[in-house]
Amino acid sequence: MTGGGARLLTETAPGQMRALLYDDGRVVEAWHDFAHDPDLTGSVHRVRIDRVFATQNRATARLADGTAISIRTSRRDSFDPGDLVTVTITAARREDKPWQAMPGARLAGKHVILLPGEAGIATSSRMTEPPAADVMALLTAILDASPGYGVILRRDAGRADDLPACLSDLITTWTEGSTDVAGDGCVFDGGGLSGQVRRHYPGLPVEDVGPAAADRFAGDWDAMIEGCLSDEVRLASGGCLWIEATRAVTAIDLDSGRGPLASLLAEAPAVIAAQLRLRQTGGLVAIDVPRASKAASAGFDAALDAALAGDPRHPERIGRTRGGLVELRLPHGRSGPAVWAADMMVTGALSVLRDVALRPALAVARIELPAAMADWLRGPGAPALAALDRPVELVVSSHAPAATLIEVPR
Repeated sequence: MTGGGARLLTETAPGQMRALLYDDGRVVEAWHDFAHDPDLTGSVHRVRIDRVFATQNRATARLADGTAISIRTSRRDSFDPGDLVTVTITAARREDKPWQAMPGARLAGKHVILLPGEAGIATSSRMTEPPAADVMALLTAILDASPGYGVILRRDAGRADDLPACLSDLITTWTEGSTDVAGDGCVFDGGGLSGQVRRHYPGLPVEDVGPAAADRFAGDWDAMIEGCLSDEVRLASGGCLWIEATRAVTAIDLDSGRGPLASLLAEAPAVIAAQLRLRQTGGLVAIDVPRASKAASAGFDAALDAALAGDPRHPERIGRTRGGLVELRLPHGRSGPAVWAADMMVTGALSVLRDVALRPALAVARIELPAAMADWLRGPGAPALAALDRPVELVVSSHAPAATLIEVPR
């Protein structure tokens, strides 16, 4: 996609919804939501506590549909097994960890976090610039007119163009989308992919990808996935970044290659920030920066801080270790491209259903596919199959390595 400025494109296909955020024609962020395995981050639930691990500051519970969650607790949370509590899902499951949650209802926007059921205005401990006094007065007036809400102003709230409007939009979103639940159940579903995108990028128009632009969107999507799965990122200066994610830490190694060290240190900060955002990297990040002068190292750190400021997850640069590693901490949140692409059977099945949807001239779609993929489409993937507007014949073949559309014209 080309064109200046920011653009947000979404594509809805059988069983999935995808979105790409562009900045001056470059993909800077991506979302993927599956109908059979929806993204729960940002949703609010009433759950009954199963177990409490006081020494670990966590408790476990299950959503109404049986999904396991782990709740991060604090000293002020006095939960007992059997208690009915409200929680907000904050991070997707990863490795052997279940969905992560925190106590209370929270609706996070770009500059404001709405706290239904609470009161007052709190500010981030890392706020760079507080809002002006007249803006704070407007926020107070909005909360006075809508009792039962508190807010946390995020780190960059003071730089927001229209902070009162952001708060009003969140209150409206919660009022219109939340449901009173007597027992356990979903209080607020998060609004799906569209809701997440609109809350974090208010005012940015969301464009639907039509058939004419579908191939270009798919090409950009595939290129994004391929880039995120590679452990090598080439730099224009001649160097490269090596990115390796483990269960404990994401390690980034800077290699100047045949290029000058000064060019590497100048180019790398923006590329590192862009890769962390695009890959949705969470947790601890350790960056091995080549030895340089004190001034050059300080310049690198400052440039990295400036580049990370554009990430809506608000990464934190912890500092440098005695060995010279630059350490970052990013909150875990929604899953990223590596997770989306991991199940090739599911992505392959949904891809061929997308192809069917984009070919209205097909009277009956015949799909040749392996037995395991056919079983998935008849089971968890059945809603995606049913979303098509025409019959689909599944032709199971032991010779089919992947799903293939057999075109039968009208």
